[in-house]
Amino acid sequence: MSDSPLARPLGRVVYAARWVMAPMYVGLAIALVFLVVKFLQKLIAFGTGLAAMDGDAAVLGVLRLVDITLVGNLVLIVLLAGWASVIGPLTGGRTEFAELDFGAVKLRLVASIAAIAAIQVLESFIHIAEVPLGRLLWELAVLLGIALAGVLLALMDRLSGGH
Repeated sequence: MSDSPLARPLGRVVYAARWVMAPMYVGLAIALVFLVVKFLQKLIAFGTGLAAMDGDAAVLGVLRLVDITLVGNLVLIVLLAGWASVIGPLTGGRTEFAELDFGAVKLRLVASIAAIAAIQVLESFIHIAEVPLGRLLWELAVLLGIALAGVLLALMDRLSGGH
């Protein structure tokens, strides 16, 4: 470390600046509550209309519930990993999330994003006659790009000795 008289105070300021992220994590927790409300609304609407639905509509209803759940998982992963790595050390106490492996978190995030994209592609395939070919091709390209990114992240993690 530097012998400068400013080095230690500046280091403390930079370290403490991580508290700026706390409102964002609180906001993510609130957003998660909003997602739960939206999930319950969709679940009630799905349940009340189930008897009148055909098979495709029922599958789409379930896929929409899965989609909201996966987005919730994504928010929760970011919230827990971020809190554990950014805010947790500032509180001085250890949390049960302190051992979260950043490589594993990255892979879980990519897997959740890929699953969300896959649900969109499935929904488009169910309505394939109504979906323009260009849009379908873009959705497939995005899904394949996300999947490729996930494979490359996993490969880099393995090559670096992460797992």
